[in-house]
Amino acid sequence: MKAIYKSVALLFGAMSLFSSCEDFLTRDPQDSYLLEDFLNSDDKLSDYTKQVCGPLTWNGFDDKFSWCVGELYSGNVYHNFADEGQFHFMSFTANNAHISNGYTSLYSVIAKCNHIINDIPEIAKKNGLSETVLNTAIGEAKMYRGMAYFFLAEYWGASPIILHNSETVSKDLAPQVTKADRKSLYTLIEKDWKEAVDLLPTQPRENNRVWKASALGMLTKLYVTMASCQANLDEPGSYKCDNPDEYYEKAKSYGDETINLCKENGVDLTPKEGYDQMFQPGSQNPEILFALLFEQGVYAQGCSRQIQFARSKHLAAGGNAYGGEKGLTTNLFNSYEKGDVRLDATSYYIGTFDVNHTDRMTLEEIEKGTAHSYNLIDAPDGKNTYYYFLNPNKSLKQKERDQYFGNEPNSAIFNHCRKFVYSVKPANSEFSINLTFPLLRLADVYLLVAEAQMGLESKSVENPTSSGDSYINYVRKRAGLKDTTKVAFCMPDIFAGNADVATATVQDPDGNDVDITASCDMYKSTYDLMLERRHEFALENQAWLDIKRLYYRNPEAAKKYIESQDRAYVYGEKFGLEGSPTKMSDFQRQRLIHDLSVRANQINPAYAEQASEGVIELDKLQFFLPVPASVAKTANFNTINDYSEQILNGQYQY
Repeated sequence: MKAIYKSVALLFGAMSLFSSCEDFLTRDPQDSYLLEDFLNSDDKLSDYTKQVCGPLTWNGFDDKFSWCVGELYSGNVYHNFADEGQFHFMSFTANNAHISNGYTSLYSVIAKCNHIINDIPEIAKKNGLSETVLNTAIGEAKMYRGMAYFFLAEYWGASPIILHNSETVSKDLAPQVTKADRKSLYTLIEKDWKEAVDLLPTQPRENNRVWKASALGMLTKLYVTMASCQANLDEPGSYKCDNPDEYYEKAKSYGDETINLCKENGVDLTPKEGYDQMFQPGSQNPEILFALLFEQGVYAQGCSRQIQFARSKHLAAGGNAYGGEKGLTTNLFNSYEKGDVRLDATSYYIGTFDVNHTDRMTLEEIEKGTAHSYNLIDAPDGKNTYYYFLNPNKSLKQKERDQYFGNEPNSAIFNHCRKFVYSVKPANSEFSINLTFPLLRLADVYLLVAEAQMGLESKSVENPTSSGDSYINYVRKRAGLKDTTKVAFCMPDIFAGNADVATATVQDPDGNDVDITASCDMYKSTYDLMLERRHEFALENQAWLDIKRLYYRNPEAAKKYIESQDRAYVYGEKFGLEGSPTKMSDFQRQRLIHDLSVRANQINPAYAEQASEGVIELDKLQFFLPVPASVAKTANFNTINDYSEQILNGQYQY
């Protein structure tokens, strides 16, 4: 298998990225006679097609862009470093390198999918390969091509459509290519996924390869997205659904068909005991209906999520770790219900919300065998039971740290990311772990059907409804939670002005005590479908797609939703604290620390002003990303046309 895979990789070669207008149209540099010699069996065709599923091809999208937008920009993860942190603070521009990598990577995916769809059938038939295997290969390529265009539509809006790379280059049509509006993009995506329904097997395949339920499920997501497009948007190439109820009905129908097909094949939600294992390397859980399929191997063949999100070397199997300051934002972390198994699967934290729980208490619990712990896979020295300490570098002695994990940074948000981070030893590159990264899970289909039913009953995103409760509660039951009734799609969060108060006593230059106070606003999450989805899919890059559907229905509600995340909220050592902080109550919000220090400095210059929180540039919030500055544009690049009829009729020429 590996030998075949390496041969396939060599045959495919590296796709060039956008350095000129024609680069993203460049056809794959295959010589047909080499492919004819290589593709001489059904197994080789299946392995060859796997190139569109994740390894190497999706790296530019997955490595950083996917989580910079899907987790940082959506407000799920706190991160403050360089051009990655710009997404958290909303300060990125078209010059951001990760926007460029994501955009160009998607067109590389599209080019390879086009190659499978357009070039391989003739070779396969010439070599007498199975029609069933060929249909599966084409269906798989259409699934991933549709996914790439779906990302383009949701992240960038109007975008060029390329279906025939070879002809576009050979006929010198590149300068004529314009952007297609979102209607055209949705038309193509629907066409690809509908054709995949007929081409793919009706039963699950090995290694989480796509099958009929994958296509039905993604059509469910597409129709919910299209039905959500109800507002008049000031966006070039915008799309407004003529009949939202029709598309909600389609979503409901396709979602139920997906669920029923899964049941017929024995596929259901993973039991709550196995929820955490679903995201571990090597896991090929049938609940995952559509995924990026990464493998151990050379750089870009696997997924880099572990090294990007690991708190320390101990959580990265002794390798580098770039996740020391990453963690769920305070707003998201504090919103989980007690007993929700998804929190432990998503976040490394001390296991309690007791603000007076100390790191020394954790040590005592370890000795008693009662400490909150996590299972790892290939941790250094076989230490696969992991305990989380708030501030180990200050609260524990070096000998104690070495006993468990070595040095680890504290966190500004009292937690670190767990999903996809299990201390797995890489085979070759620490940037290359064998993850099955979900694009669609069966749980998503349940919640999408619920969203469709809610949309049919209420046009307001804020109105609670009982429609969809059974689908929502099926997912909540797996999470270990009680049933809920009458849920809104997005209910405004609870706001309390100047409700977070901090006090301190300082001394003036004459030694007199002076009491000072600082306060700031507080937000508390209200339970709704958006929050349920946030808990279920945190760290899976789904949140921005959810926010976009809210935006399509009610732009002002989407803006308010992001504002109420209060994503600047981080902690620092409590103002005036004596000694080392060892528990949560020894910390307080950094904004309050800053404000107290300013007041103290005004009273007595001996008190130094302390840093405030980073500024979230809400005025720069944009729901469609800028096209990368690195992409050269022709005179027609910013022209936007409706190509939907040409796409449906098979007459689109580019």
